[in-house]
Formats: sequence, structure tokens, C-alpha cells
Amino acid sequence: MKRTVSFSVVFAAVAAAAFAATDVVSNTAPRTIYIEVSSDELADCRQTLADVASMPAYSDEGSLLLFTQQSDLPDVQCIAVDA
Repeated sequence: MKRTVSFSVVFAAVAAAAFAATDVVSNTAPRTIYIEVSSDELADCRQTLADVASMPAYSDEGSLLLFTQQSDLPDVQCIAVDA
């Protein structure tokens, strides 16, 4: 019985370590999101981003999201694209 408990603890630790390693290795999310707008809408886009950045973030359930670092969020930039 003691042996089974020991194996269970070891396997749980290995599973947790594998899960953490997968998150580190497969984190391929873009660090910068680009919003393409026409050159006459560029100032409005930048103002909207500044307004949104000053607002608090909420989850889908309505609870306040607290980010420990600004690096937790991707950078968002407006760029002008002439068609």
C-alpha cells in the first residue's frame, strides 16, 4: 500500500512537471498584435488603444483581472496600410 502511494506521488509530480514544461516550450503566441488601418484612421486607432489600455480588465465572469506584469500581455500597435 505504501508503495502504491509513493508511485502515485511520483507520477503526479512528473505529470505536473511535464505540463509546466509544455507551457514553456509551446508558448508561441505573438508578442505583438498589429492592427492595419488606413492612414486617415491611424490617429483614431491609436487613441482607441490608449483609451482601452487605461481601462481595467475583466474576465468573462465579471471579476477583475490582475496582471502581475505588463509583459503578461501582448503589445498592440496600429499601423497605416495604404491600399
